Amino acid sequence: MFEIFANSIVHPKTILNYHNKKTGFVIFYIFLLVMLMSISTFVFFISSAPQAINEEITGCEIVSGSLTCSGENYDINNAYQIYDFKLYLLEETSSISDISNLHDFSLIIQGSRLTVIVGERTIDSIQFLSVYSIETINEAVNILKFSVIAAGITLGVLSNLFILLFIILISTIPFLRFKTHIKYGKIFKLLTFAASPMAFLFAIYNLLNFDVFIFFILMLFAYRTVFTLQKEMYFRVMKTQNINIENEEIIEEETDDEETEDDENQ
Repeated sequence: MFEIFANSIVHPKTILNYHNKKTGFVIFYIFLLVMLMSISTFVFFISSAPQAINEEITGCEIVSGSLTCSGENYDINNAYQIYDFKLYLLEETSSISDISNLHDFSLIIQGSRLTVIVGERTIDSIQFLSVYSIETINEAVNILKFSVIAAGITLGVLSNLFILLFIILISTIPFLRFKTHIKYGKIFKLLTFAASPMAFLFAIYNLLNFDVFIFFILMLFAYRTVFTLQKEMYFRVMKTQNINIENEEIIEEETDDEETEDDENQ
């Protein structure tokens, strides 16, 4: 598998040698490429430890499954970072509209309810504290951390899977002219291996977040593997066609010779 990855970057012509790989192998290879592209997501969650959030810092506590805020440190506009989200703690008598600095990605605990806001839309609102029998602020924050991590990794992996499949499927279009000589399934397999340099580039870009203009320039070099594969496939198809034509000419010549001999014998 590493050999395929290395050859797709260094010796792209050799990718044609892997056209007989089984479907299960190709699916697993796609999975590895998606994981490679998603490295930045894992690094983000590992390196970005959220701040400590407890009763003393927030001035809030959970009593009988409901949030109450009466401590000196409490302020309705206090926002606590949980990865990409901001956590707000509200008294039951307050309203979300009272928050003056509401973030585009917000988690709001009010009473026993949890409200998730993305942009201007309310995504979810559930009886969070009572459903999970939460007794402390720290316990609530830990559950929210796990939920944000799970959702972030899932969305990151799915989006990278969509990007990779989109690149592969778009790349198959110029190869459709070879469908009479090679099955579409094999074309898809070969282009999956040829997408390795692009997956590697996406992994580096997501980690370093360099200029988009540089990314597109590097993308042209990464796409070189697909161009090379197309060129190599064309030469092999033409070579096969020429051999077939030569064989047909030889057969025709032999047939003509046999007919001539038959005529002479008659």
